[in-house]
Amino acid sequence: MPLGSLSDLRNCEIGMIYINLLPVRQIKKRIKAAKQVFGMGATLLGVLAILLLVALVLGFKVDELNASISELQKEKAKYQTTINQIEQLKGDQALLETKLNTISQLKKGSQLTVRVMDELAKLTPSSRLWINSMSFNSSILRISAIALDNATIADFMETIVTSPYFATAELSGTSATGVQGRRLRSFSLTIQVTNADYQEKATEETEARK
Repeated sequence: MPLGSLSDLRNCEIGMIYINLLPVRQIKKRIKAAKQVFGMGATLLGVLAILLLVALVLGFKVDELNASISELQKEKAKYQTTINQIEQLKGDQALLETKLNTISQLKKGSQLTVRVMDELAKLTPSSRLWINSMSFNSSILRISAIALDNATIADFMETIVTSPYFATAELSGTSATGVQGRRLRSFSLTIQVTNADYQEKATEETEARK
């Protein structure tokens, strides 16, 4: 074989070796890249699996909480009727107490009025003083009367304040008047009334506590 031919043959073999080595390197790079992609995909799948698991657990928790809320609402609805009935009873009781208090006050007021009128009649000297009109409102008694003279009026006022039902007696005014040819004195009084029955009861309770 000629020398030139041997040289050409060697060059050809070297070129073939280089050509054969080139695909192997590319294949290794591709395999390495594929492994990296696979690894990233596996990691992503793992993360997704964890997120899915967390979502399922949270979903179960939410369902449990919703179930608990539903049960509590049912319990509340069940007891709400009882609560409403209790509130209604409280309202009825308060209304009843108000009515009873009103009746009691009216009864006390009526009894006090009777006692005041009776006390005033006892204290009035019928042969020297005559009551023409009177009005009683809560704790104020107003009377218009005629007396023989000013001394009779003064004595009547002093007598009134000795009663446990009357605190004060103020003279509103006097004037001369004639009745059947007699000269008399017309006058008006404003009397402060006290509830003697209540005061006596309060005193008894105080003494009982002692």
